Amino acid sequence: MKYKVKLFYEILFFFAIAGALSYFVQQGTEGSLTASTRTTPQDELLTSAPTQSGVTPESIPDAHSLSPSQRDKVYPGFTLVPEVGSGLVRLVNMSGTTVHTWSMDADRARLLPNGHLAVLHGSKWGLTVQPWRDLQNVIREYDWDGNLVWEFRLPGRIHHDLEVLPNGNFLSLHRLDLPLEYSTTLTNPRLQGLQIRSDEIFEVNRDKEIVWSWKAHEHLDPNSCGKSACPKKLRKSIKNGKKPFDWTHTNTASTLPENKWYDQGDTRFQPGNILTVVRNMSTVFLIEKDSGKVLWTYTGDYRGGLQYAHEAQMIEKGLPGAGNILIFDNGTERLESLILEVDPTTDELAWVYDVGSKFYSRVQGAMQRLPNGNTLISEDLGPRILEVTPEKETVWKYHGNTVRIARAKRYFPDYCEQFQELDLWDALPEGS
Repeated sequence: MKYKVKLFYEILFFFAIAGALSYFVQQGTEGSLTASTRTTPQDELLTSAPTQSGVTPESIPDAHSLSPSQRDKVYPGFTLVPEVGSGLVRLVNMSGTTVHTWSMDADRARLLPNGHLAVLHGSKWGLTVQPWRDLQNVIREYDWDGNLVWEFRLPGRIHHDLEVLPNGNFLSLHRLDLPLEYSTTLTNPRLQGLQIRSDEIFEVNRDKEIVWSWKAHEHLDPNSCGKSACPKKLRKSIKNGKKPFDWTHTNTASTLPENKWYDQGDTRFQPGNILTVVRNMSTVFLIEKDSGKVLWTYTGDYRGGLQYAHEAQMIEKGLPGAGNILIFDNGTERLESLILEVDPTTDELAWVYDVGSKFYSRVQGAMQRLPNGNTLISEDLGPRILEVTPEKETVWKYHGNTVRIARAKRYFPDYCEQFQELDLWDALPEGS
């Protein structure tokens, strides 16, 4: 009951914000979208959105109030913050000041080394507002100033994740309906007769050709719902066929980097193989790209195991924990989220960020290992971004300006030439 009441008020507040803001969203879909470089202190922005974390604002120094000694504990860079509900993607500096914006909705955004922005539109809010609702089946690339330079379309929704590969191709997720040849031969009585949704991971090149794809129903058992049995009780709208049963709800596709496991002869971890999180199965899968075979799975056992997780990524060489896999476990049933660092050769935990009810994002979320050993955490329904040390001390914090953000990521000062014109930190007050 606690979960249902909380969810009701969250949805009610979310759509109230969406309705109020939709009037101000740009209506055009082609040409140039406004981008601007500016300085806006975070505390001058809308900051009234409630948090789920239970942490009082005074308990951790905000980004804009870090002292010189506190600054020494963080790993500096510019943080990309896609906002859900404002039609803005922000770039903020280490003082929490907005130094550049793109005027667009984003369910996932990636900054490229040339300063371009690769985007999936159609966030939870964007699906209710034009033009973003009509762009939910599109990958787009914009330049630093917000001009459209490339796009790719598919019939179904392109959703949740977008990775730019070293060859310049894009890796993303595409929603599918379970084909008739699978749905009509199901043996699980709980799934028979339902309209069922599946997912495809695909790679598209710059010539807009799909050069690789992996369909979940071709490699996973369509009769299985993962580590738990398929639900006995379904919504009436699913039972009567008005809405599909969301069998997979895949939310992550990330390629393996070069890693020590492969160097040591474990071919499962060949660079380029793909990690994916199938949320509704609470399972991380490692897929062999050449064959499509599942090589490794992880459901975990810490505090009941994964619960509707988001985001899995292998830590790159040169970073603390290299070769381990970071997972954002939402903890939807325990109402407490976790960051897990897993040794994939033993399934043992190398590190866990577990601070109880002080950290919870019912959906979404991301994390990133930084070169100093800290971990950046995007608590999307906080909405907060935290930088925490290996000892779990929070050394940097940014509060989102809307009810939700979408998987923030930090880029380092030498990442693209446009950063050279931006202030990494605001000037400290005299006497600091």
